[in-house]
Amino acid sequence: MTDFVLSEYLSKFQTSDKTSFSPVENASRELNVVIDKLAVSPEQIDTEEETLESLIDLCQGFPHLTDKLQIQLSYLISSSCKILSNDIQNILTGTSNFNDTMELIPEWKRHLEEYGYLIHTLLFFLKEDIHKTASRSANLNRGRKVPGGNVETQVVEKFKSSCNQILQLCETIVAILNINFNRIFQTTVENDLFIGLFTRPLFSLVEVEAVIKVPALNHSITSIIALSVRNHGQSSSAQNAILTNLTYFSHLSNFTADLLTVVSSEFNYPQLTEDILKDISNRVFNAKDSTGPKSISGFLIKLSSLLPVVMLRQMSSLIKLLNNSSITLRCSIVEACGNIVINLAKDGESFVHYKQQIGVLIELLEERFQDSNPYVRTKAIQGCLRIIDLNVKLNEKRASITMLAVRSLQDRSSLVRRNATKLLSKLLLKHPFNLIHGSQLRLSDWKMYLSVAEETLGKLLGEVAPTDSIVGDSETIHGTDDVSRIEEEATDVNGINGNAILKARLMVSYYKDAIEFIESLHSSIDLISDLLFSRNRNEVLEAMDFLVLCDAYDLEPSEHGIKKMLHLVWVKGTNDEGTSISTHLIYCYKQLFLTAPDGVTAKERSGYIAKNLIDLTVDASVADLASLEKLLGMMYQDNLIDENIIRVLWAIYNSTLKDDVANRFTKDQLHGSIIVLSMLALENYEIITKGLDSLLNIGLGDIGSKDLILCKYSCIALERMVPKKETTIQSMISKAQEEVAVKKLYKKVVNNTKDLAFYPMCEQAINALFTISSKPDIVGSELIREKTMMTFGKPESGEDSMMVDTDSRVVSLSQLLFIVGQIAIKTLVYLEKCEAEFKKRKIQAEIQKGKEKDNQQNDASNTTTDSISKDKELEMIGDTNEDDFTDAIQFIKETELLYGENSLFKKFCPIIEEIVSNSTRFNDVMLQRTATLCMEKLMCISSKYCEKSLPLLITVMEKSPDPIVRSNAVLGLGDVAVCFNNLVDENTDYLYRRLHDENLMVQRTCLMTVTFLILAGQVKVKGQLAEMAKCLENPDQGISDMCRLFFTELATKDNAIYNGFIDIFSNLSSDKMLKQDGFKKIIKFLLSFVEKERHQKQLCDKLCSRLKKCTTQEQWDDVEFVLNNISFKNEKITALLGEGFKLVSARE
Repeated sequence: MTDFVLSEYLSKFQTSDKTSFSPVENASRELNVVIDKLAVSPEQIDTEEETLESLIDLCQGFPHLTDKLQIQLSYLISSSCKILSNDIQNILTGTSNFNDTMELIPEWKRHLEEYGYLIHTLLFFLKEDIHKTASRSANLNRGRKVPGGNVETQVVEKFKSSCNQILQLCETIVAILNINFNRIFQTTVENDLFIGLFTRPLFSLVEVEAVIKVPALNHSITSIIALSVRNHGQSSSAQNAILTNLTYFSHLSNFTADLLTVVSSEFNYPQLTEDILKDISNRVFNAKDSTGPKSISGFLIKLSSLLPVVMLRQMSSLIKLLNNSSITLRCSIVEACGNIVINLAKDGESFVHYKQQIGVLIELLEERFQDSNPYVRTKAIQGCLRIIDLNVKLNEKRASITMLAVRSLQDRSSLVRRNATKLLSKLLLKHPFNLIHGSQLRLSDWKMYLSVAEETLGKLLGEVAPTDSIVGDSETIHGTDDVSRIEEEATDVNGINGNAILKARLMVSYYKDAIEFIESLHSSIDLISDLLFSRNRNEVLEAMDFLVLCDAYDLEPSEHGIKKMLHLVWVKGTNDEGTSISTHLIYCYKQLFLTAPDGVTAKERSGYIAKNLIDLTVDASVADLASLEKLLGMMYQDNLIDENIIRVLWAIYNSTLKDDVANRFTKDQLHGSIIVLSMLALENYEIITKGLDSLLNIGLGDIGSKDLILCKYSCIALERMVPKKETTIQSMISKAQEEVAVKKLYKKVVNNTKDLAFYPMCEQAINALFTISSKPDIVGSELIREKTMMTFGKPESGEDSMMVDTDSRVVSLSQLLFIVGQIAIKTLVYLEKCEAEFKKRKIQAEIQKGKEKDNQQNDASNTTTDSISKDKELEMIGDTNEDDFTDAIQFIKETELLYGENSLFKKFCPIIEEIVSNSTRFNDVMLQRTATLCMEKLMCISSKYCEKSLPLLITVMEKSPDPIVRSNAVLGLGDVAVCFNNLVDENTDYLYRRLHDENLMVQRTCLMTVTFLILAGQVKVKGQLAEMAKCLENPDQGISDMCRLFFTELATKDNAIYNGFIDIFSNLSSDKMLKQDGFKKIIKFLLSFVEKERHQKQLCDKLCSRLKKCTTQEQWDDVEFVLNNISFKNEKITALLGEGFKLVSARE
């Protein structure tokens, strides 16, 4: 027997250098001797001093043993101690007389301490081995080279071996902890020292993340800690160890939560969890510490899901963390509130029992909607979203959550707005107003239901003596308290109508709640429609899905949002998951308009879809039609629009020939059919080719003469018979069909009418004529002559000639000038098309010559008369110089079209100039508009004429009282800038002035024109970007949004905003008309595009030099504002701002 003092051995082991332990000589023999001794009985450990000393030496020299000897040693100690522990436990539980065991207790205590020390030593070295193997594994994962053979296999095997040995020791520790130590250890110090032999190494062991991923080891460690806490009073030490580990090791969040769940649930000891939560609530974290708050946040979130009731009891303490500066901690408390509510509400009984506490937690979530940090606000919204998803009655909270969600749509953070949209979608899907009238939420219907219910209530109240408590009309029910109050009021009414009145009152309140909810959704639709053009792609997709959902519930404002959504077809880019905006738009529109109800036939399906497509064109603006055209083309490419639908559209168009058409279709639907067909023709021109006869007989026939809008869209469809890449239609239709089409178009153009719809129809008719005619220049000349004769004299006799009423000469002249201008611009396009066709044929000729040399014999045998003539034509083209042809086209445009001896356009130039320059004499509004428009189009032909007429155009743009004339002048100047850039470059200031025109339409037109010219590189930006920047604060939302889009696009072009920022700032700062708030908003917006640190530093340097030259307080304040809003900072800037403020203050 030896004298073993645990505290001395343990202190010596802990303070000594572990590497100083020498290896045991002939360790295998020593181990075998010990095995033989302990095989007799585990109590033989200290019968001889050499046995214990050998075991201690072997354990302390554990790192020097071979793997086999290590396994044998750990098994020997664990098995021997386990047998000893079981024997002690059996004796203690089997003996009722304490005196019988008194003599054995000192010996048991000594043996347990000896084995405990040996287990502690082994755990320490095994823990070290696991740390090393985990570190080596991490190095391997990072790609670092570790010396050795098959290193990865060695590391894995070593880790498995160490884990297995620890697992054996843990099983033994569990057996030890099952013993009642109250009889063995007399003092708490001895007890704590002994238990600490096992718990301290294990708490250190879990610092290795790989350990807790081993399920068996994880379970054993959890059981040991739980036993030590419940049976042996180790709550305090376990609490300290858990909090220490939790603070420094983020991977222990879930492990700690699982551990406390076991301690609380399986071992019925929730006090430890509550003490830890109290300690956490009182902790103060360093502002620079990120690991601690992150780890504790993960722990709180996990624990709230596992132990909601325990955590609920400590929420009054944990709420203090909401005042913590750590965003992560605040997020965790908010998420924990949501988890607690969700877990308690899953069970009906617990929901009823904790209903009051649940209400308090939901109110806390609602408060966090106003947190200063967007991530916390988002967590609050997500918590409410999960709560709403539960199938529990929360009517009293639903209204307030809806209101907060709508308000959050105006949040500055896109993350908050996106989650608020999700919350509103969930509120809509889970709305409780579907019990009586179905799930639809059309506001007009619900108001009708309310009026009926109020009328019923009024009749019932009229039958009894009215009381003040019953008559309140403006009350709504938000909770059970209100229901109880109404029931009490109803019982006060004597008579048989008490129940009927109660029911009527509840119905009125039900409808009022529903209407309040629907009106909130209406407000949200308007706000979400504005989010469709957010820079955040995920937010855009959420907004689209919400609008589709609103349409499914028949919410009226969704129609406007869906129409607005149409313009997203032009948006490029994808969200985080790779979903394209345009692809999702197609999916949404497919759901809305291309999905027929279940159970319909194929014919009914085609009719349903065709009608939906037509409805999209009704009351559509030009922008809407352009976007719809793009979308339908993409849908057609995806085979979402089939031939059956196209047949239905043609059938609707052809129905105009029938007598009862007015009873079957409206004019808008007839127009819509040909509009949709013309849009689809861009993807497949054969759609129009098949219906050519219908176009000629209806749109270009007598019906078209009466309905010029139908005629206009028929002309557009006719023009689109030509494929996109083709320049001729001769192969598409016969010569006879071409002659008929040209003749009908000719007749429509020369037709004299006072209907203002003539002008858009005439434009499209001329466009179609130049597209389908094989000789458009000749037809155009004849058309001008015919219209001129109709205007100024008697026309030539002929079946198509028309007499001109003397009263309509001004109207006819207006139409003539419009025709001249349109034919002029189309002639210019025709010449460019001829030039392109020439170059194309020249290339083909060269290719053909090369093929002829290679395949001369084959070509000779298959040659026909037509191919020989074609070859001669190609040879002629091949001999012509390409530059010569280009010069010839240029000569025609510059000289012949406007200044040639036989030029028709030449004769109209003096007339146009006279009309435009004498607006008082020629005061007809349409005449002035068409004359100005014609002059602008003629200016695009010749630079000589452009230079001559440019001063007149600028004068008109500046001084004309008609905003349409000014708008057209702006567009004309933009076109001229594209054609003759050098002429307009010096006069762009006049163009920028129209950005602040008194008329909103002119402002919008000018902004679009300047945006195109700048982004296309047609004009050089000098100092005028400030004028564009002022449009950011335009009262009109459309102009402001368009300007934001302009700067967003400009920012992608060679640091354009950075390069022009100083000029913009100078102009804005010196503008006395610009309000200070507007100045700050513009500067903040522009600075968001200066992202590179190098550019920020250079801007700061330039502004710092300017800061020293400021002469007034206002100048200094403006520069200071910019410097404070640039994210780049250094001590020089801070010092300079401080000195500058003092300097200015002293100067004043």
